[in-house]
Amino acid sequence: MTEVQSRYAPAQNGGVSETLRVPTAMLTRLLNVTPALILREYSKGNALYRQEDVSDQVFVIVSGRVGITMLRSDGQEFLIDIVGPGALCGEGAAFDQQARFSSANALGDTTALVIPAAEFCKLMISDVELAPLVVQTIALKQRMLAMRLAQVTHASSEVRIAELLSQIAGPDFPAIRLTHQQIADLIGASRITVTRAMQKLRRDGTLLNKRGYYELVRAPRLGISG
Repeated sequence: MTEVQSRYAPAQNGGVSETLRVPTAMLTRLLNVTPALILREYSKGNALYRQEDVSDQVFVIVSGRVGITMLRSDGQEFLIDIVGPGALCGEGAAFDQQARFSSANALGDTTALVIPAAEFCKLMISDVELAPLVVQTIALKQRMLAMRLAQVTHASSEVRIAELLSQIAGPDFPAIRLTHQQIADLIGASRITVTRAMQKLRRDGTLLNKRGYYELVRAPRLGISG
């Protein structure tokens, strides 16, 4: 392992991202097979890419957390996702050369691999183990977005919060650090609604709050509604 590979090797946390449980196998493989890594560092608030930009660059998060946002026609920005190490970002617009439909901003000190789409395709062709890992990562993103859509259209606020936390949490990192506004954006609710729902979940014994970290203890009672 090279010095760069050793420095940016994914943390041993069950092989998944700290946020949306993205498998880090793809990142590990890229660090092993890519001879010349293009690594960029971003400070909190800096953009990896912006909505409406046209670019052929694909981003793979190596460390830190990134918020994916969209700007609506009325000028309001809302959060779509929060991703961590192992996440693949911006690949759709990079491959089809259309304007990006979202922005990606560092939520803290963040490092990412920046790979031109053509080079990314060559890597997948040349390495038989990489291609299925990329497909797995993209499929997971689609599944998560579909689950979010189902939650927004059908479930109560309490159930949507519980399902979101269960998707994010893992056996090695059960406590999740998110603000009420971030949770509201991710489940399609207002911050006030989330605050009230979180209070209900804590009173019910479903949720624990430890200095801003939330841990889902059990599934919410069906009798609770938002």
